[in-house]
Amino acid sequence: MARIPENFIQDLLARTDLVELIDSRVPLKKTGRNYSACCPFHQEKTPSFTVAPDKQFYYCFGCGASGNAVGFLMEYEHQSFPEAVKQLAGRAGMEVPESRPETPADRQKKDRLQSLYDLLSRAEKFYCQQLRQAPERQKAVAYLKGRGLSGEIAKRFGIGFAPPGYDNLIGGLSLTEAGLEQALTAGLLVRRDDTGRTYDKFRDRIIFPIRDTRGRTIGFGGRVLGDGKPKYLNSPETPVFHKGQELYGLWEWRQSRDRSDRLYVVEGYMDVIALAQHGVPNVVATLGTATTEDHARKLFRQVNEVVLCFDGDKAGVRAAWRALESLLPALDDGKQVRFLFLPDGEDPDTLVRQQGPEALRALTDKADALSTYLFRHLSEGLDLATVDGRARLARLALPYLDKPAGPVYRALLTQELSQLTRLDKESLTQLKPAPKPETAPAPAPRPRPEPEPESHDDFMPMDYGDSMPPPDDFYPADSNSYPSRANNRPTRHQDGSRKGPMTLAERLVLVLLDYPDLVSEQPLPDGVELLPMPHIDLLIQVAGLCRQNHSPAALLGALMALEQGETLSRLLKASLKPPMQKEMATRLWQDALSQLEVSRLEAALHEMEQAGIPDTAHWQELHRALAEARQHARQPFN
Repeated sequence: MARIPENFIQDLLARTDLVELIDSRVPLKKTGRNYSACCPFHQEKTPSFTVAPDKQFYYCFGCGASGNAVGFLMEYEHQSFPEAVKQLAGRAGMEVPESRPETPADRQKKDRLQSLYDLLSRAEKFYCQQLRQAPERQKAVAYLKGRGLSGEIAKRFGIGFAPPGYDNLIGGLSLTEAGLEQALTAGLLVRRDDTGRTYDKFRDRIIFPIRDTRGRTIGFGGRVLGDGKPKYLNSPETPVFHKGQELYGLWEWRQSRDRSDRLYVVEGYMDVIALAQHGVPNVVATLGTATTEDHARKLFRQVNEVVLCFDGDKAGVRAAWRALESLLPALDDGKQVRFLFLPDGEDPDTLVRQQGPEALRALTDKADALSTYLFRHLSEGLDLATVDGRARLARLALPYLDKPAGPVYRALLTQELSQLTRLDKESLTQLKPAPKPETAPAPAPRPRPEPEPESHDDFMPMDYGDSMPPPDDFYPADSNSYPSRANNRPTRHQDGSRKGPMTLAERLVLVLLDYPDLVSEQPLPDGVELLPMPHIDLLIQVAGLCRQNHSPAALLGALMALEQGETLSRLLKASLKPPMQKEMATRLWQDALSQLEVSRLEAALHEMEQAGIPDTAHWQELHRALAEARQHARQPFN
């Protein structure tokens, strides 16, 4: 199959002046370091369309349109991708190698991915076979029957069994040396660093295949049988599996005859399968991670109503708020979100088994709409009968009013807040936080806190001495995504609002958008993908793209070519600001890597202690490594 080589497209973009291209169609005006105009993609009177010459991409603050030179021609002149490339090539005096077939490198990459899909498919068949034939299968079968699952539903979801032992999969698939390396890449095997020994990742577990939207097996989840830890184990990030983008059960639902315009999002594999067993097939689950913006957009491409099911405890409330923050940017007009908090001791599985699907639907009808939950959550502890309480609510809620994608939804949120605070809409509009000036003075150095972190999600700033400190909005926002520690919170405005709701991972992505080479000079620590930090998957994926794209313009082009590129809208907008100096970016990156290593070791230690009686030698080694990592994190970098 003929295709335009990627290196040709990157060369073409490097030879194209995006400002000149757009200015010949939409007159641009110089505004600081960038150019601006009224957006050509929606009606507006005040210019919100910005072109960044250094990064060679455009962004509209009004409608969110963004892209590079190829994307602009495709959207503005309604051209296909090959047509846009051909037109740009004509302007640059280049000939498009359209008739050239795929290069050997293209075919090799495609073959490598296909071999991973094939290997994962073989592994799925092996696990299914073990559920029928393995001598130890009875405890797995007993567990599944105890959860009320039939053989038919187990077959539909491809449930399998990984027997006890360290080389069942290796032997069952007859893996060669090359096959072992491939299985390591696919996340099926683990290799010890100290001995070099390779063994099965999933052992003595019920296995749940994870499938993409095309029905291909891309990873696995495993539930332990017995008291082992962790209770659930997922495949790691691989070239074909990115847990922040996938939804368990989505493919199975699309294969069913159900045509609901509603999807339930639950916590685990068994909830999805058990609900399908009892007549509720329109259920999916996230894969051991919080609901992301990628999840939200994928959900809204399928249905118009999403119902998120959470436990009613504190953990459920925190998870609900994180989900709300991820869903808001994807919430367009005509879409609906509900938050369903289950009674104490109930989960979707037990509720439907004991009371039937009607009970779940009845609770859904009473569940909070997103707007209701948003204002109820922000109002907790406030007395709205007083001026002080209403003023506090207004300040807390204002930053959320412009987040939804739909203009009607944004207007209705503003109207709802107006009724709650007794402020007219014009007053609320005037009270919205003003954009941060590009030439804002550098903040004063902040003192380094002394107490040790209470959680591996915290980020401890380093002491920069007399050098320029990081921007106050570099550190993650104060939200339920991060356990509280007052000394680590970002600086507040006098009115109580905070600067920027971005997470640590998003801030690090912003650094890489300006300096992609940083990740090659100082890679992310091993095991960082296991940290339960918001947007860590996005950071890992961007770090991978940085190794292939060494200029900011090329990196942005690669990001926008991805399916989830549209979800980077907020980061693209933020990257229009002047970049920090390379020295400061390097220091921030080094600091972050040190803190991520501390977080990784804290998480490993916490997991070991939660598991019960630890391996004393390993426990001591982790403590020693953690002490060294904390000491290193406190030292200034040269």
